[in-house]
Amino acid sequence: MKAHQRLLLSLDSDNFIDEFKKILLELNVPLKEFSELSDIPYSTLYKVIQGRDFRISTLLKIIDTIKTFEQADNELDKIAVIAARPALNQIQHKIFSVNGKDYLLKEYPSNTLEECITASIQAEREGVKAIICAPIVSSSIEKVVRIPVAVVIPKKEEFINALEIVANKI
Repeated sequence: MKAHQRLLLSLDSDNFIDEFKKILLELNVPLKEFSELSDIPYSTLYKVIQGRDFRISTLLKIIDTIKTFEQADNELDKIAVIAARPALNQIQHKIFSVNGKDYLLKEYPSNTLEECITASIQAEREGVKAIICAPIVSSSIEKVVRIPVAVVIPKKEEFINALEIVANKI
């Protein structure tokens, strides 16, 4: 059953709020981004999450936005991003355009080499077209998948920032 259908079915029970939160987690979309995509003010969505009454027009926008994500998940090529949760939290938007083509980023949180390998296999099985990961795990991932793998290398500024942090701790 699709997410928007589950949400509609939960309307006549006390599970609407929990179902909506669960769907946001499944879609991996923060409430702030959902607000921007749905054109529903953040404060209104926050009230919905808190269990306050809301208008039918708000419900319709919520359902339409969830449907958009479901369609994007089926229509757009997906690219996996395998990284630790703090790095994934830096991703602000899930849909990116490269050379005029839109791609949906799917996040796979991983903290160990084993989790990265497992996530890469899962991502390939789920139909992603490519994987983005850290350099330290890329060679291992390339051995277990048949899709392109690209690495993210921190910019010089981030490296200098990290160097300053550890230098201050010495």
